[in-house]
Amino acid sequence: MSDKSSTIGQQIRGLRQARGWTLADLARRARTSAPTIHRYENGWDRFELETLRKISSALGARLGIGLVSGARGNARKRVSPGSLIRILAPLFWDRDLRAADLSRHPGWVLERVLTSGNRVQVLATRRFFGDDAVREAARRRGVDERTRAYWRLILEAGNRASQGRRH
Repeated sequence: MSDKSSTIGQQIRGLRQARGWTLADLARRARTSAPTIHRYENGWDRFELETLRKISSALGARLGIGLVSGARGNARKRVSPGSLIRILAPLFWDRDLRAADLSRHPGWVLERVLTSGNRVQVLATRRFFGDDAVREAARRRGVDERTRAYWRLILEAGNRASQGRRH
């Protein structure tokens, strides 16, 4: 299952299911937890390289890592409030997210997305609020140091890349 159009999570699930394994079966073989496997299969994109190595080894698969050129023209396309709410709805299981929350409580929304969101949710939120709001939310008390460091790295790399394009 090396379909390049499928996500790594879909590939993990496909290989696991093809072997007839449960989440617990793969977790035991990969020396990790079933919730970790579940997160990876369901869109979690903050992968640990060592965990991916263990999962690929347990599945008898080869782990390949590469960079894919992104279409810069679409990278900053604005997301509508309605679209963002639909994308983020699964993260807000405890209450319905409303358009007013996006303007009244952006830090709260961003904090939840930065700490628990998948790639699609994070990218849409970043496009909606912008990098300055993401930077500010990453400093919030509820954001752990590891997540803070990750966003510092991402946002600094983005700043360096945009400065390089101007010169």
